[in-house]
Amino acid sequence: MNLAEACNVPLDSDVKIVDRMDDWKRILSNDPFKSLISTLKRKYPKEISLTLDYRDIQSAGKLGIELADEILEKPLKVMEDIRDSLWHNRMITTEGEFHCNVRFTHLPRKTPVRDIRADDIGKLISVEGIIRKASEVRPRLTLAVFRCKAGHRNVKAQGFGPMVEPDGCQADGCNNKKFELLPPPHSQFIDSQRLKLQELPEGLRGGEQPESIDIDVLDDICASVTPGTRVILNGIVKQFQRRSQGQLSTTFDIYIECNSIEVGETDFDEV
Repeated sequence: MNLAEACNVPLDSDVKIVDRMDDWKRILSNDPFKSLISTLKRKYPKEISLTLDYRDIQSAGKLGIELADEILEKPLKVMEDIRDSLWHNRMITTEGEFHCNVRFTHLPRKTPVRDIRADDIGKLISVEGIIRKASEVRPRLTLAVFRCKAGHRNVKAQGFGPMVEPDGCQADGCNNKKFELLPPPHSQFIDSQRLKLQELPEGLRGGEQPESIDIDVLDDICASVTPGTRVILNGIVKQFQRRSQGQLSTTFDIYIECNSIEVGETDFDEV
């Protein structure tokens, strides 16, 4: 028995990737999705988000139920499948690069902040709470283009956390290890904001103290809520590795990458 089998970890060869582009075409070709896509097509690129109601997808027959389950389990893949379907089936056409945020609302169940666990990492969940803090909106680097001293360009995708630089120039025969980050339009940036979401006080029992979680908000939904706002926040649970005395730890912090925000009543007393 190898290590992957002993740890009950599926091997790459066991992972089945299903192409859902045609399935999403069947769903999105009907109302209410057809109307939403038509509106997006008319307003694009001023508006770049396609917001889909989970309940409408789930009610679209057997295929809808199957796709709705996949949304919760594999949200990143589903969003890519939908974008591919919109583009390749020419539901939306643009002269330049096509950029669309696929967002979901009204998920079937809410997960208390204190109940988020390792099994939730990578899944789409819904949490309810009060916005306690909201940072300023700042540009975040998403695709970095570095130039070495010899003029060669090296591209590195960037995620949450410290900027990742190339280990060395990738050009043949170039051993440069010092780079210059090129500004836009070479490197790509996106608006970002950090929120702190706290549990609702009425959901606590006994002497429990409210727990909170960091929320990573990107692109066109930045600055859509302010502290004191009661929200239902839908997003993907992600992890961020801790450092202990300069060394990477085996313990990770979790945060939520926001997919959509449903705004409730504002707690004016807290404001």
